[in-house]
Amino acid sequence: MTDSLVFDELPFKSIEQHDKVLLRSCKERAKSDDVIYHLGDLCSFKMDRGNKGLDVKPYELIKDIPATFINIRGNHDLNNKVKSVCDSMHMFLSKRYPSVSLSHYPTYDKRIDSSCLHAPIHLCGHVHKQFRHCLDLDHKILNINVGCMMWGFKIISDVELIAYLNVLFRKRPDELYRCHTENGKLIFIGNNSF
Repeated sequence: MTDSLVFDELPFKSIEQHDKVLLRSCKERAKSDDVIYHLGDLCSFKMDRGNKGLDVKPYELIKDIPATFINIRGNHDLNNKVKSVCDSMHMFLSKRYPSVSLSHYPTYDKRIDSSCLHAPIHLCGHVHKQFRHCLDLDHKILNINVGCMMWGFKIISDVELIAYLNVLFRKRPDELYRCHTENGKLIFIGNNSF
């Protein structure tokens, strides 16, 4: 994870400070009747490739968060001893947005569970700060990156997510940040500063 502090240019001096800020935010925002859907990579744990991580049991990190915690498997969760309930899932968000898929990966990633390609809205992580939203033109699915880096290092509530979607759906598709595959290469189009 310390590599991520440098790679993502995060505003923390250490991974311990990073964890403290995120956990404090979760404790402040989450209530006992809430459900937190964590979209993978809960922590790194003595990983290979020089990324040492913390010598902490993964669930020790979240034991004091008052909400129900559902971890969807991320690419690093295969190495860090985190028990994940599934690779993807679907949920009802609101009357306006009844079908939403959730996965660690965006819909353009080859590792995506194919069941995620049937909902018009997809929540993902994995992409760090690559985008906050991206319309996948190949699958005609709007990806929303709900990773903490894009939301002020705090969990995003369903109310905040719906408000963000309402703003996006007032725009024309050509005004959104978009991506498609061309000759096997992923191409991004537009301005990602929204």
